[in-house]
Amino acid sequence: MSITYLNIKSKGITKTITEFSKQENQSNREFRKFIKEQVVEHRKEGVDVFKSPWPGDDRKKE
Repeated sequence: MSITYLNIKSKGITKTITEFSKQENQSNREFRKFIKEQVVEHRKEGVDVFKSPWPGDDRKKE
């Protein structure tokens, strides 16, 4: 199962804002489009996120 994280970087520390998993019936193209839309929406709200295949520093120890 594919997981994509939306992270922010603040004071040298990467923090995970949210994570998304690809659904069983969702194509790769649909999943990438959904992630892109989420990035745009977060940026419209003033949160400068970036997508990443890895969790932020705050989540790596979980």
